[in-house]
Amino acid sequence: MINREYDKKITAWLDANRDKIVEEWMELIRIPSVEGEPLPGAPFGVECLRALRASAELFRADGFDTKIACDGKYGLAKWERGEKTIGLFGHSDVVPAGDGWIFTEPFSPIVKDGTLIGRGSADNKSGIIAALCAMRALRECNIPIKSTLLAFLGSNEETGMQDIDAFIENEEMPTLSIIPDADFPCSIGEKGIVHAWAESTSNLSDIIDFKGGSAFNIILDKVDVTIKYSPALESEIKNKINGNDKFSLGKDENGNLSLRALGVAKHAAYPKGSVNAAAKVAELLSDCPSLSGNDRKILASVAKFFSCYYGEGLGIQHDDSDFGPLSAANGMVKVNDGKLRISIDIRYGASFGAEDLEARLNSTLAENGWSIAEITNSPGFSIDKNSRIPEIMESIYNEITGLNKHAHILSGGTYARHLKNAFSLGIKAPSPDGSDKMLEMPEGHGGEHGRDECIVLDEFFRAVRIIINMIIECDIEINK
Repeated sequence: MINREYDKKITAWLDANRDKIVEEWMELIRIPSVEGEPLPGAPFGVECLRALRASAELFRADGFDTKIACDGKYGLAKWERGEKTIGLFGHSDVVPAGDGWIFTEPFSPIVKDGTLIGRGSADNKSGIIAALCAMRALRECNIPIKSTLLAFLGSNEETGMQDIDAFIENEEMPTLSIIPDADFPCSIGEKGIVHAWAESTSNLSDIIDFKGGSAFNIILDKVDVTIKYSPALESEIKNKINGNDKFSLGKDENGNLSLRALGVAKHAAYPKGSVNAAAKVAELLSDCPSLSGNDRKILASVAKFFSCYYGEGLGIQHDDSDFGPLSAANGMVKVNDGKLRISIDIRYGASFGAEDLEARLNSTLAENGWSIAEITNSPGFSIDKNSRIPEIMESIYNEITGLNKHAHILSGGTYARHLKNAFSLGIKAPSPDGSDKMLEMPEGHGGEHGRDECIVLDEFFRAVRIIINMIIECDIEINK
């Protein structure tokens, strides 16, 4: 049970400081912190460094001991209390903005009907702000905790996690780590993650270019294909896309056919409801007899590979009793020296051995005229089943929200997989009466990696209240 006196103070503090917090948050969102060209002192690009410095300055201005570490890879802010340490991990880098936003520009945040919209509003500048609120509120409300609080400010979570690798190499591991970058009540493990580039073994013939996407973990929702002009092929494509507003056909400046396909973006870890644009255009073109047989064969395999979310087309379908079904998604496609390349993002459970997974993937690709060009494989993990922390987090979350949710396995990848005794959890929590309303948005908008990324402010501040109560109770547990 939460401490009612402390919870009352926390709630009042959040209400009193809400406007200031939202403005600080929006200032962070205005920085387009997508990974860029590495430079001395800016290993992930100047904008990621700018966001990292801005995040650190929020803590420094409040009097917390703050530093930028490891030549600009990460930041730390500390409130020294005791020997045990509770780490709060967030990241200020974001996935590419993409186009097609309808409410605002990606890095021009707005608040509309109680919803904050902007790239990074949820994933994961919210995590930075949540850590800042927790440290401020606990100190200013004079709530006694024994553990030192350490805020980790990341800048490379979306594209490699070199920031957390550097932290582990150079800093002491926290006693307990909390990562507000997932779902409540908390995760008790994460799936393994494979990121791979597959390449066709034969060159394209009629297709000049085939491009789209910017990240492994955003399901591809727009593809542009350039094809050598043929009157017969133009007629076939027109007939196939007639009345379908997800496709458009024109000609480029050289007279080549220019075909665009649109899909629905989702986070690769949670692909349900997504539509892969590459698979859709590949399916369409592979059924056009006027396109070369070689190109049709290559495209037919692309359509097959991503015909569903769960790996059947890649020959790797698998269901884990604890981790659930494997997922397989595509986020990028391009032509490399005449060959087609596709990215593959796979999330898999612990009972599927990494070597077996890769062997089956390689076999299916080879059978269809493809090979792996690049691959990384990060195994998942599970929390000690004897830990009391999940029980504590469940209890606090359910008491405040009125729900009855339990700890879960996470399909996404967070800093937790690199830390010890680490729990990823949410940055938004519903009201007990269901009164919170997110701004109504079209399909494919509003999600963490999608267009018009957003977060309901009431749900965020309730989440921060929950996180602070979790820190209080976990502090008691780890200091027994």
